[in-house]
Amino acid sequence: MSFPPLSDFRSVHIIGCCGAGCAPLARILLEKGFRVTGSDLLDNAAAATLRRHGATVAPAGHRFENLPQDNDGLLVVRTSAAGPENPEVAEAMRRGLPVLRRGEALAVVADSYTRPVAVSGSHGKTSVSAMLAWLLRELGANPGYMIGGAVTGWESAGAAGDGDLFVTEADESDGTHALLRPHLGIVTNVEDDHAWNLGGFEALEHNFKAFAEQSETLLYCASEETDRLFQGHPHAVRLDLADMTDGFLPGFGHFQRLDGMIAVKAAELLGFDAAEAEKTLRGFPGVERRLSVRFNGTATVIEDYAHHPTELRESIRSLRELYPGRRLVVIFQPHRYARLERYFDEFIVELKQADRVFVTPVFAAWTGNGKYTSEDLAAAVGGVALSGNWDDMGERAGLELKKGDVAAIIGAGDLPKILPSLIAAAKAVS
Repeated sequence: MSFPPLSDFRSVHIIGCCGAGCAPLARILLEKGFRVTGSDLLDNAAAATLRRHGATVAPAGHRFENLPQDNDGLLVVRTSAAGPENPEVAEAMRRGLPVLRRGEALAVVADSYTRPVAVSGSHGKTSVSAMLAWLLRELGANPGYMIGGAVTGWESAGAAGDGDLFVTEADESDGTHALLRPHLGIVTNVEDDHAWNLGGFEALEHNFKAFAEQSETLLYCASEETDRLFQGHPHAVRLDLADMTDGFLPGFGHFQRLDGMIAVKAAELLGFDAAEAEKTLRGFPGVERRLSVRFNGTATVIEDYAHHPTELRESIRSLRELYPGRRLVVIFQPHRYARLERYFDEFIVELKQADRVFVTPVFAAWTGNGKYTSEDLAAAVGGVALSGNWDDMGERAGLELKKGDVAAIIGAGDLPKILPSLIAAAKAVS
């Protein structure tokens, strides 16, 4: 599938411009000199930031009149949540305007750079891309970047850079990673998460192979799955994470050290000194919601984004390494009923590695119910199913906090809403 080059357009209208995927894209386009307009269901802090940097963001809601009147040189980008029934999508199609999904537009933007670097994989994309973009900046480069999470200390997860290097996540969940043509493609791992979105695991594998084939150089992490998928690639670099030394990135959690190893290797392939890159990366400030310390007193409160059994295992392992000998209390939010059903038994195994477990209601996203519930998961691990509003749930979990405990809220949904009441409880521990 091919799309017109970015140079064919002068203005871009983004439907869903305040989301985690579209807001950084809007910032990149603004910095590249495009006229950017957009809309979203919420008029939030992201909207205010985009307006401050020159975008025209409509008041909350989607309306056909939000589209600019001038069709000349206009590209319309839509979040995946905005389908043909969206009034702005419908209006754009009626006018015959080009309408691209966010991932398709990202591929067009990436093609405008000399050396795009795309990070794909089932886990670790945000951390690796954030580490690499931060590292390149610290080493003196001026990369463009598109990160799916907030880097601590950065105002935006997107920047245009100088037109040479561009670091971006490549999303496998909707298959759009297969549209990118990177100078350096990176695959962190391949598991069957999101396979249901694409019609099965074979389709997911096919997309990963397509991504690899379109990568001029491929850096991938060794496993039985990736070795099979990527054998025969003419310019593949195989990275065995088992070779990580004990002294690599001291003070980082285990999965952060693995992600850092990938970022350092990528920097080396881009022409930077590996030893200098590793030393520099020790100053990386972190990505929000990745082992982020929210309170540290008599008890400690940590937030992490893990929502797949593999990620949950790595989070708990990292917490055990960073806080040895301390009781670990996990408050877990299952992310989507489809994922809970698919990995129910695996979630049980991983959650049992904690000392105490609380489970909040499922973050349902697009499906309101499923085969298993949060109550089922809590019962299976000998934990407590929380209910009520977020303050109620935080207070209930907080009742059991003791001196020295590490309370980790883990999940990819709206779980951070529990933090105020949980932190209040942690502050009261004596």
